[in-house]
Amino acid sequence: MKPTIDHIDNQSGSAMVVAIIILALLTIIGHLATRSTSLEVQIASNDMRYKQAFYTADGMTELGSELLEQNIACSQGFTASPQRGGLIDVQTIDFWKNDLDPDRMPSDADRDIRIPIGNDDTQPHTNIVIGGVPAFGTGSALQIAAGYEGKGKSTAGGGAYLIFDQIAQHLGNFETESIVRIQWRHVIGTEGICDP
Repeated sequence: MKPTIDHIDNQSGSAMVVAIIILALLTIIGHLATRSTSLEVQIASNDMRYKQAFYTADGMTELGSELLEQNIACSQGFTASPQRGGLIDVQTIDFWKNDLDPDRMPSDADRDIRIPIGNDDTQPHTNIVIGGVPAFGTGSALQIAAGYEGKGKSTAGGGAYLIFDQIAQHLGNFETESIVRIQWRHVIGTEGICDP
């Protein structure tokens, strides 16, 4: 007598089907995890690029402030040679005389200073514009009684100063751009020696 095969209890191919389903699920989970990780890396890279552009623009405002003080010390501005130290391209030799224009923004077409020197605007560089207005301090006074002399003495402060708006635009790699605006106050009479 031949043994009968019960097809209902036969499970000889089910392990393969279960293994393929589990493998497919693990592949999908792995793909999603990899995709999520690469997206996180892209976000972190973009964040780093924009922070570099911001900190570069912010640092250039410090350099712009020093150039402004040097430019004020030379009443006629810098000499016709626009290169300061071989790194900075001063395109407006007497930029300290610029009027304050709140709508003026730095660009490759309108700038007082370009760092570094060169005309290749496809490379990372910083453009700076500067404009100012005169202002007067309110001053203060302090009366001091001279006691036994019966006279009063006073000390007073205040005076004139210039307020400058300085706007730095850094154009970096991967089309990053950052613009930083600061105000700089120059007290008249504190200029250094002119170094044209």
